[in-house]
Amino acid sequence: MQTTAFAFEKTLTSKTKKDILAEKLVGMILNGLLRDDDVLPSERDLSQLFGVSRETVRGAIAQVSAYGLIQVSHGSKTRIRACAEALEAYHHLNSREDHHQVNRFDIDSVFESRFVVEAAVNRRAAMNMDDAGIRQLESLLEAQSQMFDSPIHFQLSDQRFHKLIWEYAHNEILAGYCEEHFSYGLSIRREVLLEPSAVENSYREHVHIVEAMKRRDPEAAERAMLTHLDSIYRTTREKLAKN
Repeated sequence: MQTTAFAFEKTLTSKTKKDILAEKLVGMILNGLLRDDDVLPSERDLSQLFGVSRETVRGAIAQVSAYGLIQVSHGSKTRIRACAEALEAYHHLNSREDHHQVNRFDIDSVFESRFVVEAAVNRRAAMNMDDAGIRQLESLLEAQSQMFDSPIHFQLSDQRFHKLIWEYAHNEILAGYCEEHFSYGLSIRREVLLEPSAVENSYREHVHIVEAMKRRDPEAAERAMLTHLDSIYRTTREKLAKN
């Protein structure tokens, strides 16, 4: 089974890949995954991360730039525009509410749900995993091993890593729940990943998950993911308490 970052969206909508990627970039900005003045990863990096052509990436960036949320300057780096003025203008033009309703709930409720759902998802993913999926996971791990000093790039790759696993559960409803849960507290996760060794620790937990997937071992995959989620829960909770 060959999957891309758009596997489920294409079954549910007639939108183009460019439109879907643009929505993903906007969502990352609105959720705080990408912040004001962040340097956007290169077209090449985004193309590899989302499994689309550079032309698609270029079109999506142009679309988000038209919303005023990305500043494209020829000869210099492309940066995020997420200042209060830019966000207010975007919301005014789009009259769009935050579609991630999960952020209305407390962290304990969200992670209790996430533990239950992702335990089932990872068991199913391990049973359904094929060689193509393993190659994609290993490719993501290889890239992540070079991102210990780049929390922004790691967070983007982390989202793709988890999404790929959700896709292999072969259940669009469960995948949708997982994506909604994943969106919880992304801006806080950025702060967590700035802590020393945080990215490296998360990467090593990813390695254990992939090892279980390679063995097609549902029990081990579930344990590895629950260990990873517990780490995310604990560090996010600690950061929220400090704030």
